[in-house]
Amino acid sequence: MNRLFSEQRPNRSVLQSIDDFFTSTQPFGGFSAELKENEKEYIVIAELPGTKKEHIEIEVLQQYVAISVKQRETITKEDKNNKIFQQKDMWKQMSRTVPLSKPIEQGKAVAKYEDGVLTITVPKKKGKKINID
Repeated sequence: MNRLFSEQRPNRSVLQSIDDFFTSTQPFGGFSAELKENEKEYIVIAELPGTKKEHIEIEVLQQYVAISVKQRETITKEDKNNKIFQQKDMWKQMSRTVPLSKPIEQGKAVAKYEDGVLTITVPKKKGKKINID
């Protein structure tokens, strides 16, 4: 029983690995997405290096933005006579959902993809301000 409560310190690298896992923005190999906001709009920035524009899907709903990346890769091996002897299909899918705190103008959202960075700009809905008597 004394062995359980001994004052030996655990291995630093194990603790660091656990800490890195929980503080990482993408622990399962996903992609990072950052939300910025100003008075008029939300700006979602996602880093998608090496991803083709055709593989990106964006869905803008009432109070969130969902980004999905779906890639299919086919690897084919042929012999000397150009006959296929091995073919492998691989699917890769990643997604992130970014919640927004205020209602948005869904139809006015725009997206731009340049140099592996996706930028989505979504205008906020303007509410009616009332005066207090």
